[in-house]
Amino acid sequence: MMAVQSQSRVLNPTNDFLEALLGEFEGECRRALQLIEQLKKTNPDDELREDLEADLAVSLERFTWLAQDILQEWDRVVESLPE
Repeated sequence: MMAVQSQSRVLNPTNDFLEALLGEFEGECRRALQLIEQLKKTNPDDELREDLEADLAVSLERFTWLAQDILQEWDRVVESLPE
């Protein structure tokens, strides 16, 4: 896969797949932060709290998966560069 260079990209050099992964990661970060804010405002006895905690756990798991994918693709991009 050819590395793409652009000022609007997060990384340089990069490729479309890596940028898409970073976009997903950014969205998941926002989601986790929203869940944390909701949890701060939710009464410990509220039934909604259990759902919010479960959603946060899923979001944190997605961080792990996305981070691994990002690092693997980033390595591929860097390794494809001429020395």
